[in-house]
Amino acid sequence: MKKYEYKIHYLKLETVKSNEQQILDTLNQFGSEGWRLNRLYGEVGLRSLSSWKGGLNMLLEREITE
Repeated sequence: MKKYEYKIHYLKLETVKSNEQQILDTLNQFGSEGWRLNRLYGEVGLRSLSSWKGGLNMLLEREITE
């Protein structure tokens, strides 16, 4: 049976980069450590993502190897 660990990361969106680029950069950083995105939390949809301000919670997961 596979086991997973989870963590929540709050990503504060900055106006310097596009929201999409900030999310991709963060996901790629966590992906290099074995994490993958399970879910995004916040008042955000893919259509409104480019204009969304503030931040969002990312629920990340990775398989635990024993």
